[in-house]
Amino acid sequence: MTASRVNEITPFIVMEMLEKAAELERAGANVIHMEVGEPDFNMPACAIEATKQAFLES
Repeated sequence: MTASRVNEITPFIVMEMLEKAAELERAGANVIHMEVGEPDFNMPACAIEATKQAFLES
């Protein structure tokens, strides 16, 4: 049994990101996880550049 004040804890933004990623996956999207320490390998240069470009355009 947990204390009722547990419900007052605001979730970390990463948890919201995880839920959104799961929602996209359920809808059939191909999601590359880069949250919670993911990926566990170096990102390809093209992915880094695409990420930079997306930020600049937003």
